[in-house]
Amino acid sequence: MNSLFKIRLAGVSTIAIAATLFAGAAQAQLQPGAAAGNDDAEIIVTGTSIRGVAPVGSNLVSVTTEMLSAVGAQTVTGALSSVPALSGITGQGTTAAFYQPSIHQLGASASNSTLVLIDGHRGPTGGTNHTFLDPNIVPQNMLERVDVLAEGASSVYGSDAVAGVINFITRTKFDGIQADASLIMRDGTTGYSAGLLVGRSSDDFSAVVGATYIYQDNLQNRDRDFTFPDHSGKSVGNGLSGGNFLTPFCDPATINTTARTCTNWDLTDLVGKETRANVMGKFSFTASDKLVLGVDLLYSRRRLTSQVGSGNVQGTAFQSGPQANPFYTNLPGSTATSQTIRFDPTRLFGPAQSENNSDSMYANFTASYEISDSWALDGLASAGRDESSTLVRNNINGSVALLGLNGTTNGGGSLTAVSIPGTNTIVTQLPLTAANAIDVWNPAATNRTSDAVRANLLDNTNLLRNTSGYQQLRLIANGTLFDLPGGPLKLAFGAELYNTQLGQFVTRANNSGPARTGSQQLRFDFDRQVTSGFAEVNVPLVSPDMELGFIHRFDISAALRHDNYSEFGGTTNPRLAFNLDPVEGIRIRGNWSTSFVAPPLTIFGDEFGAFGTAGWNTQQNNINVPVAAYPNLTQIIPSCAGQTLCNINTLNGIQVTSGDQNAQPQTGDGWSLGFDVGPSLIPGLHAGVTYWTTNFEGGVTGPQIGNVINTASAQSLLTFFPGCASQAQIDTATQGIPQTNSLAPCTSYIFRTLNTNWLNLRIAGIDYSIDYDLPVEGIGTLYTGVSGTQFTKFQQSFGSGPFYSILGTAGNNGTFPSIRTRIRGYIGWSNDGLSIRGFVNYTGAFRNYSSNTVNPLTRDANGNPNGGGDLVNSQATFDLNVNYEFKSGMLEGTRLSVVASNIFDTDPPFFNSGSGFTNQVHNAFGRQVNFTVITKF
Repeated sequence: MNSLFKIRLAGVSTIAIAATLFAGAAQAQLQPGAAAGNDDAEIIVTGTSIRGVAPVGSNLVSVTTEMLSAVGAQTVTGALSSVPALSGITGQGTTAAFYQPSIHQLGASASNSTLVLIDGHRGPTGGTNHTFLDPNIVPQNMLERVDVLAEGASSVYGSDAVAGVINFITRTKFDGIQADASLIMRDGTTGYSAGLLVGRSSDDFSAVVGATYIYQDNLQNRDRDFTFPDHSGKSVGNGLSGGNFLTPFCDPATINTTARTCTNWDLTDLVGKETRANVMGKFSFTASDKLVLGVDLLYSRRRLTSQVGSGNVQGTAFQSGPQANPFYTNLPGSTATSQTIRFDPTRLFGPAQSENNSDSMYANFTASYEISDSWALDGLASAGRDESSTLVRNNINGSVALLGLNGTTNGGGSLTAVSIPGTNTIVTQLPLTAANAIDVWNPAATNRTSDAVRANLLDNTNLLRNTSGYQQLRLIANGTLFDLPGGPLKLAFGAELYNTQLGQFVTRANNSGPARTGSQQLRFDFDRQVTSGFAEVNVPLVSPDMELGFIHRFDISAALRHDNYSEFGGTTNPRLAFNLDPVEGIRIRGNWSTSFVAPPLTIFGDEFGAFGTAGWNTQQNNINVPVAAYPNLTQIIPSCAGQTLCNINTLNGIQVTSGDQNAQPQTGDGWSLGFDVGPSLIPGLHAGVTYWTTNFEGGVTGPQIGNVINTASAQSLLTFFPGCASQAQIDTATQGIPQTNSLAPCTSYIFRTLNTNWLNLRIAGIDYSIDYDLPVEGIGTLYTGVSGTQFTKFQQSFGSGPFYSILGTAGNNGTFPSIRTRIRGYIGWSNDGLSIRGFVNYTGAFRNYSSNTVNPLTRDANGNPNGGGDLVNSQATFDLNVNYEFKSGMLEGTRLSVVASNIFDTDPPFFNSGSGFTNQVHNAFGRQVNFTVITKF
């Protein structure tokens, strides 16, 4: 809960984030059993299928329009970045195509367990890895409110809602024209945004259209000096210092050495350049006194370009013989006739360009028919589509580089190694001459590589395109069965059909030379059909009118939903909940539910588990491997004998990424118990606390190598091969999985990234919020408050392994953290159109449990970590918001705001990694100042 956000207890369990930042703006009022929002919001109540009532037993957070516009965020998820219970929310992108918010840090990527909705329905899923709905496709000026429901909700919505639901609810009515513009300033980068909102409504018709455009320039690594990859001077405790994440790949090339002395850090981006253009239209028409029809249309376009390294070349070069390179140059004093070279061509050719694009759209049709005074039918028909792609330009073609280095497509120079996977083709380019060879011994200014070879080196198309679509039909009957002494017993029941499709297209060079003469093209098509039935009942047992004395109000509810999937069959999920008000203004609430997450379509893959990002490739990993877990490592690296940890950065291995056709639903269960105090008891006070617990079983993930080496139950996914893996061993491990780069001369290990039901979590914590408003005559209104999330348990296991605690850590898995403490506090004042608020944001200290930790992890008898790791310091940042709204004159209704976040430009705490911080917890944006003007006509 954001500490700005207020609890409004007018007989409901909703925590409404209704405090405005502007004097004279009214707070949202919640009537008993009603939802906050616009005139039509009663038909969009998050967490329940029943019209006009808030979900019983729930801690429902609602972020109002005023809050969304006041925080100065460019995108809709940026406005939620300060909510302590949420993670994975940011304003500007990484290289990922879409954003993925998460409630209570519960999973991410394929195991994400937070359902994102728009107006209570699903939307087009995008991205080129595991697809999901990016809420930033909605124009921010179209938002009415955002509801955050931090509890299992599969009994209402089906899949994905183990941790809860984030529902982005858009305007249904607006009269007039509103324009807005913002300037966004950070150290090293600037941006801007503009928006236009137009609407008109009458008694029987409403139309509103919103459009926004956002531009944010790229942020280069060199603009954040703490990201320089040699951290050897930074302390990680116990007298130890951070690691050296420089590489042995240099320009000119390094020769016969693995010394880590080079980087392309100064040429590449930390965050890419991003543009977004969104437009949404909503239209409703009252066809009769019983029938209301609605149409929603949305289109979003996103473009993200990042400057990245252009790849690395490692191979053997020869001075003499049939594979002699004419540019061969020995080190002074050396008489060697061959060399192992490691070359980074980024300075020779300039950075590569990574493009992540997406185009999303949907059409949504609704109908509401009043059968009688107490019964109604609500219908929904929705269809959408997204096309997302990842394209890398100016990236070096590895096979062309090796052909120019030693005349083969093999790093070791073998004249008999197969070049094209799945064939017997051997590609060579001999003899090497000044016209067809590559020079890796001289810098860009004097490099002797010919123009023709340079062109071939950059002929390396690498494209992944995902096209996803969905069709959804839903019909819900709502009404009152009969009246009880405590009020009407309400029932909702319905059915839903949901079909989704995903097509993946991959094209990349096939290791035979330039992409134009030899490419690998793959296509994968997946589809899913889901049929569902559901019901929900709301039972008011005690009402204030009954005047029992010892109970003011008592409501219970129950919900049940069954979903049947074409891949794995059916799953049934119930929910039970209650609200108990001993007196007016005090509420005790609780709920219990089960939920599930369907495995992503790509996880099922084809018969071999292959999908668009699946494949196998040669790689090196700069990680410290526990020798006790892999004793035969000492036969490959003799110096590892007697060591606890041994670094394998000098070894070539194969990573095999695949899915699993036998994957099963990811399941969860949880309960919560809360206590709320409202202003009807203590004027100006809004307070609430919720204890919650959630279990998550069979989360789909592909464990990273750092997870595998540190988790006993997963260590079998990594195998070392003294004397190099044989071709038969490689063929067995990679059967049916496409090869993505050339095979190294010696494969010392094979690592399987098997995406399936590996992850199990048991988590618990406390969400709390206390806010106090104090009107002072002649001065205005003073505000203060604090909110936060305190995790009390975060246990994890992989596969059938035992559970172990990762509370207060990050890096043990590759996708989400398990931070113990997040807090946000504020003080503020408003009067006569002027509002000033200051904030403090606190993230507690935690331990680095990644494979890059310098302080070794200690382990229990099962080999799971139970201590050690580097201490990562806590962080406190401060924000300041100043807003002014003109109340009269020519500028009446115009709003000016200055929103400064991280005003002291505090760097993220050091985390031993290449970037020097972990983006699972912190960001590198530093101070950001937004200047915004909003005016209405």
